[in-house]
Amino acid sequence: MTFLQIEHAVYAMGSSGWWYGLFIFAVYAIWVILAARMLKSEDQLRMFEKFWGLLLVALWIGKHIHLANEGLWNVMDNLELHLCGFSRFLSIFLLLFGWRWAYYPLFFWGIVGGVHSLLTPELTSGDTTYMFIEYYVVHGGIIIIPLYYHFVRGMRIGRWTWAKVLGVNVALMLPIGLANYFTGGNYMFLCSPPKVDNPFIIGEWVDGIRVCVDGTFNAFPTYIVGFLVAGALHYVVLTALFWKSIKASEEL
Repeated sequence: MTFLQIEHAVYAMGSSGWWYGLFIFAVYAIWVILAARMLKSEDQLRMFEKFWGLLLVALWIGKHIHLANEGLWNVMDNLELHLCGFSRFLSIFLLLFGWRWAYYPLFFWGIVGGVHSLLTPELTSGDTTYMFIEYYVVHGGIIIIPLYYHFVRGMRIGRWTWAKVLGVNVALMLPIGLANYFTGGNYMFLCSPPKVDNPFIIGEWVDGIRVCVDGTFNAFPTYIVGFLVAGALHYVVLTALFWKSIKASEEL
């Protein structure tokens, strides 16, 4: 760990840590699939969802207690200001309260972000045993939960939901950029690209405008443009994969 900043842990695809993480994800998915098949009544499903949501709340609280006890807690790394952090809370809102509005951004942020987080993991809060398990439960969960609500609860996105969520992504850049400026963090990776080897991370900072941690104004992050383009493509492909169910829901 460097001064007031946790050293991020990156696991290469195919490494032992990468496979252990996928094993945690698989166990999590099987647990949900079995529960969804066994529980039939509305009351049983709601009880299961609330229990699930409370487990995620306990995991989140435990994360911050653990980091504080380990001397690893800081505002640069541990505020929930990444899209996956937002997805964590959307998951909790959906499970505990059934708030339908939470489903729409979670569907895109969770499935797209979660898949990339599992394939090219970067643990921004360190790689203690607790944080390793927490990472895969959270990032696996933000894939599993919207799929659960699609297949079990019958929730559906709209044909233009992808564009609205992409617009929210852009709108979040200013407040998150300001949060980075005041905390010294790199939330939403607006100040520097992730350290993982991912083909969708293209470019660095080039001449232009920079609003980042050091307060200088002399560069522009080309990789963020790549993020937006890649995000739009992922969102459109995801919409296409679920197009049949979207059309069916519109015809009801």
